Amino acid sequence: MTACARNDALRLLRAINMDQAHGSVGATVFAFDAGRTAGLQPGTERYDEALWHLLWEGALTVNECILPEVAAAMPFGRAPYKLAPKAILMLEQG
Repeated sequence: MTACARNDALRLLRAINMDQAHGSVGATVFAFDAGRTAGLQPGTERYDEALWHLLWEGALTVNECILPEVAAAMPFGRAPYKLAPKAILMLEQG
């Protein structure tokens, strides 16, 4: 993972937290909505890499209320996610 992708991921996570989660672990969040706030255009390679980084690190998890078949049919990054405890650690370590 490049330094740029890590920085983009942290910026995306900050935007998600500021606009949607407000530090609430388990909150349902939409990374797609926060992408523009973070200066990342959803659907671009930089946005996708930032979101993959958050998923890989465990900062975001799949929202279990969404059926896997439904989530799989959505474009990458448009399904709802849940803010995980790891997200708070990443924000604190920033």
